[in-house]
Amino acid sequence: MKLPPQKNSHFHSLVRKRTDASKRVHHSAGFTLIESVAALTFAAVLGVLLLPLIGSGLTGSRDAMKRLPDTHSLRSEMDRIWEDYRSTTPTNLSALSVNITNTTTFNIIDNSWVEFDVDGNEISVAGPSETLKITLANSQGEQLTSYFFPIPRADENP
Repeated sequence: MKLPPQKNSHFHSLVRKRTDASKRVHHSAGFTLIESVAALTFAAVLGVLLLPLIGSGLTGSRDAMKRLPDTHSLRSEMDRIWEDYRSTTPTNLSALSVNITNTTTFNIIDNSWVEFDVDGNEISVAGPSETLKITLANSQGEQLTSYFFPIPRADENP
């Protein structure tokens, strides 16, 4: 059975479409206020937790840069000792030991004679031996150690 056409059917169909459209929920592409606040809070807490780690890293790198000139001076002094060893005292380690004591401006931590056992362990000895151990330190507490062995000259027979 077919219903007779209603009066103003076109009007009723427009009203029905408008009410159907108004019932739909419109979602925008952005974030809600709650989501934004939660993200900012999480970022703030994470920043507070990581700040000590980042700060200590920056402080450590600044301290290393301040120590760099002293470290360079320590290496330069050890290079000067090595040059003295190569040029003037390659066979006379006793003279090298005395020269180091008289000329260096750095703290001499160790200027001693040592030997090594078969396992490679260092053994301190009282008198001159085949190996001279020199350890210098700078004002920052950094240390540099070198071992010196006699070098036979080309004109000497081994």
